[in-house]
Order: sequence, then structure tokens, then C-alpha cells
Amino acid sequence: MPTPPSILGWDIGGVNTKVARLEAGRDGPVVRSTCLPYEIKHDPAALVLRLVQAAKKIRGEAGHSHAITMTAELSQAFRTKHEGVGFILDAMQAAFPGDQLHVYSVDGRFVTPGEARALPLAVGAANWAATASLVARWFPTCVLVDIGSTTSDLVPIVNGRVVAEGLTDPARLLSGELVYTGALRTPVEAVAHQVPLWGGNAGVAADGFAIVGDAHLWLGRIQAGDYTCPTPDGRPPTRDSAGDRLARVVCGDRDMLDDSVVDGIAAALARAQVQTVARSLERILQRWPLISAAVVTGLGDFIAVEAATAVGLEVIPLADRLGQAARTAPAAAVAWLLWYDMASVA
Repeated sequence: MPTPPSILGWDIGGVNTKVARLEAGRDGPVVRSTCLPYEIKHDPAALVLRLVQAAKKIRGEAGHSHAITMTAELSQAFRTKHEGVGFILDAMQAAFPGDQLHVYSVDGRFVTPGEARALPLAVGAANWAATASLVARWFPTCVLVDIGSTTSDLVPIVNGRVVAEGLTDPARLLSGELVYTGALRTPVEAVAHQVPLWGGNAGVAADGFAIVGDAHLWLGRIQAGDYTCPTPDGRPPTRDSAGDRLARVVCGDRDMLDDSVVDGIAAALARAQVQTVARSLERILQRWPLISAAVVTGLGDFIAVEAATAVGLEVIPLADRLGQAARTAPAAAVAWLLWYDMASVA
């Protein structure tokens, strides 16, 4: 098979910019990736610079082909997805003038930037489709469970076909194939309405005091280096600070609540999140009873493992195939898909 040039795969999100580099190796293609935290709504004009910085971290010489997928079009920086898609493509073209840009669509095709501008709902939020299409080549019947910092993608795959009911974010929320819960940024009040306190159950203060990443950090399910978003109180992403934030979930503080109480709050939030994902998995399994395995990936793969196990699925880590790049699976996947396309026509 002819060897395509190295490819940069992009997953341009509203809070993280992820890029993977795929190139020929001695035993086949080699992929590595990186992620730069960047909340586009706070400084949209910085996107071009962020793209260049991300590329410099992962590549050597210029002149690569780029495979692009995105979710940043949903950012509050833009009034419509059409506007967001256009802005992101403008930034890519400004960052990499003269390079070939290939934009991934939910129907499994790569389109030109010009075509993508006319199809904003097909190319916006298509990152899940890229990952699912790659997984379908390797695991013909399964459910992909990709849990990132913000959302969970649950994508059924049967006999090598992606059989998702929804193609847009609203339709995917309706089908249960998109669950707005992630390993970091989800406010705790969106995870559970009550948590244990002093032998009873207390209501959760819906005031942005903590995010679920605080619970996972306190419990040791993530490390401080994984906590890449701003903390709700502006204090560091340390275990002690996470405990302070979790105490405020019940309008308390660490003078009032000892470690055992914070343990209970954090564990309850973690359990509730797993149950939320498991319920959506059950909906998918009712539609596709042939599925017996879950391919898990993302920063929140530990949540995916627990949810999949809870509904009786065999667990297959995508990291077994992608290594560390599984943390940025859509970027790696879209690069692989373009590699396959280029190899097939070379």
C-alpha cells in the first residue's frame, strides 16, 4: 500500500484544541497527540495562534495534510453554528496557508472547506462520527463510549456500520447517544440533586460551587494534571482545594465537614454520574441487543468502564489500539480516516 504523507488530525473544541500527528513508521502508521486547553469564547481572536502552537508541539516541517473535525461551533462566541463553522475554517486557513484541508462530515466523507461552509450541520460536532467510523473498522459490533471533559458520546456500531439514530447534537441528546456529562466540567448540580450528609441526604446548592472534576480529583480518579479547566473558585486544582469546593456543595466548609463527609459527597457524585451514563447505555442496548461489548476511551474512560460493566458489557479499551492518543480519540481517528482515504487512491 502506498504511504501517504504525515497527517495532522484536529478536534477543535470550545474548551480544548486537540491535534494528532499520524505518519509512517517501521511497523505501520504511528500516531501521537497533544491537547491545549483554550476556551474560545473568552478570546476568539486567539484561535489562529492556538492552532499554530498546537501544531508546533506535534509536528516537524510545514506542508502537512490536515483532517479536521470540530465542536467549537457550539461555543457562545458564535450566534449560530453556521457562523462558528465559518470562523473555525477561517482560522485553519489563516494558520496553515497553502496546506491541504479536509473537513470530516457526519456522513463519513471528507469535504473541502468551501463545501463545509455550505454544510455547517454536517461538519459541526462531527467528531463522534470520526471516532465511531474508525472503531467500526476494528470492532464491527460494539458501542463506543467516549467520555471527555464535558460530554459522553455513546455510539452503537453493528456489523461494521455506525447505526446512530441522531446526527446533530439535539437529535443525539434526544436519542441518548449524547449525554452532557464529562470527567471535568460538569457542574455538580447537574450530576445529583442530593448527596449524603450527617446520616441523611442534603440538597445540592445549585450555585456553581464545584464541578464533577473536583469529586474525581478528591477520590484519586484523576490527577491534578488532568484538571485542565479553570476551577470554580479560581484556586488550584489540588485535592485540598477540591475538598473545599465539595464542602460548599452543601453550603458548608472544611471547618464544618471532615474528610469522611467529603468522601461521601464525592462518592455519591461519582456514582450518580456512572448511573446516568449506564441508563443511556441501557436505552441503546434495547435498540441493539446484539451489542455485547463497549469500546471505551477519553479522559473519563474510567467512568465508561464502570457504566459499561454495570450493564453487563465486555470492556475494550481503545488505548489498546491508539495508546495515549486514545485520550484525544477524535483527532487521532480523523487522521487515521484520511490516511485510509489517501492510501486507497494513491
